[in-house]
Amino acid sequence: MAIQANLSLLDRSLRGAIGICVTAFAFLNGDIIDDVFIEILLGIFGGLNLISLFSGWCPVYQIAGVSTKES
Repeated sequence: MAIQANLSLLDRSLRGAIGICVTAFAFLNGDIIDDVFIEILLGIFGGLNLISLFSGWCPVYQIAGVSTKES
């Protein structure tokens, strides 16, 4: 299974915005979320979105056979 970019520019931009917001919220939320486990999960989710932003590849899209990238 070769890794090929499967995210469009819009998809990557949205993932970047979501990744930055969720990651920042996970680490800078103060006392809004008291559960450390939830904070860690949010940080991982945001980090994975940022990885997808920079790589242009989403493993879930790869498994599902979906691509938003223009040919």
